[in-house]
Amino acid sequence: MRKTLIFACLLIATASKAQVLHVNNSNGTYQAFDTKATERMTFNEEQRLVSIQLRDGDGVLTSRFNTEKVSSIAPTTDKATKLEYDLNPSVTFDATELNGYDEIVETIITDETNDESGDFVENFSTSRIVTITFSETGVKTTSLPDGVTATIDGSHIIISSTIGKIGYQVKGTCSNGSLKIYSEKKFRLLFNGITLTNPNGPAINIQSGKTVYASIVNGTTNTLCDGATYSAPAVDINGEEEDQKGTLFSEGQLIFDGYTNGTGTLNVTSLGGHAICSDDYIKVRGGNINILAAAKDGFRTKDKFTVARTASFAPTITINATGNGIECTEGTLTIEAGKIDITSAGDAIKVEYEEPEADPAVIPDAYIKGGCIRITTTDEKSSAIQTTRNYTQSGGVIHAEVKGNGSKIINSDGEVLISGGKLTGLSHGTIATDATSAGGIKCNGNINITGGRIAIACSGKGSKGINCNSDVTIDGGDITLVSTGENHTDSADDKKSRAITTNGITINGGKIVASAYDHAISATEATITEGIVNAYSSNTTALSTDAVQSGGWLLTKDAE
Repeated sequence: MRKTLIFACLLIATASKAQVLHVNNSNGTYQAFDTKATERMTFNEEQRLVSIQLRDGDGVLTSRFNTEKVSSIAPTTDKATKLEYDLNPSVTFDATELNGYDEIVETIITDETNDESGDFVENFSTSRIVTITFSETGVKTTSLPDGVTATIDGSHIIISSTIGKIGYQVKGTCSNGSLKIYSEKKFRLLFNGITLTNPNGPAINIQSGKTVYASIVNGTTNTLCDGATYSAPAVDINGEEEDQKGTLFSEGQLIFDGYTNGTGTLNVTSLGGHAICSDDYIKVRGGNINILAAAKDGFRTKDKFTVARTASFAPTITINATGNGIECTEGTLTIEAGKIDITSAGDAIKVEYEEPEADPAVIPDAYIKGGCIRITTTDEKSSAIQTTRNYTQSGGVIHAEVKGNGSKIINSDGEVLISGGKLTGLSHGTIATDATSAGGIKCNGNINITGGRIAIACSGKGSKGINCNSDVTIDGGDITLVSTGENHTDSADDKKSRAITTNGITINGGKIVASAYDHAISATEATITEGIVNAYSSNTTALSTDAVQSGGWLLTKDAE
């Protein structure tokens, strides 16, 4: 019966000399078919699936849909969304997105029983400020309260404190000086126009496991630089060498608070170590932080790394690193707000955890919830974002360009979950020296996409838009994947240029445009229940396997 109705409609259209036949889907979409370009129409055995072939330039398009979802077939249509063919897509960065991104305004936690209450300087009262002034001839302090001592050697100063509710304000200019702080209590560090270089080690070394609230005073520019080589480290009372891992180093939590002073600038250069490093965690809530150069990593933490914003301020971060841009070695990365611009030779953002006996309390995940992130990486196998476990994006804007062979936009050892935000990626690399292919999203676990916009273009041989070792499920979103490079000379499947390669793929919604030199979608099995799929191959068939389709629209174009 379905076959008869559709044939009847085609005959009516031909008899009435109508050139366009509209097939209306019950979900409010329709496709318009030029009857003069229609070559043939075929049905599956149950007559539930119809395939219409159209001549399109030098190729043939095949549009497939489930007849049970067709509400009407007529020469005209209204109140529906027309489906446009998109078999030759391109991916470019949209500069307007860099100003229209979403951000999450943090909620200040005042409950002291909550461990996170310590992240907010709003909960910290300062009863005394000590000013430390550097010059080329020496360093001096204002009067010190009981419980605070200072040891001075030229322009190098060591502060030791046993009291709380204190702040240290640093200012002045010195090309051969440093500040080291020992403290038994949390304290505040105010950057108020300091230019400080230590040719032999960190400019500021905080040997305290307590929280440090780092405030960059409004309207000031502050500059820190370490030396290319470090002198031997000091030895503590236990006979162990003290850490001195970067230009600004802290044993404890380092919070750039952005509270009352959130719009100043801190410039950091690292010639010998990391730029800003904590053996605990780092949270950036405000201020303008520019890592001008980093011999190793830009930011490095042993625990979590968070970028948030207050109601008044959102931070801006610029990183130029020889190593990784941001690295968490035993924690979670969360970006909720701010503008972040990373240029790195290594991974731009790396969340890793590699211990023989894993601690279940350590969660090496990356969460992108808001903000704007621009990324460029250059070295072989350098990813824009790499995680030991899961990658989750629910908001924000990412523009990422990876140039090295074997490099990825997202490289996850766990799962990838995308529900919102925008991800635009350009991958230029080809096969790396260890035979690793380049690409867009590489995932060892499942990939689940329920929303957001993803646009990825890969130009290198053997590269892939999405490469999943498990299953891909798409329930929504707007996804464009392009792999224009030819297959690598190796005949193995993992060296072929594909838009999506996975075990199984299920599409329950959204719009997917997949274009590749080899198969646009390569899977052991493919299921389409809803959504819009455009698939194109310039060298072979668009799909490596016949899709089981119960709904939605599938438009394919195979190579001639």
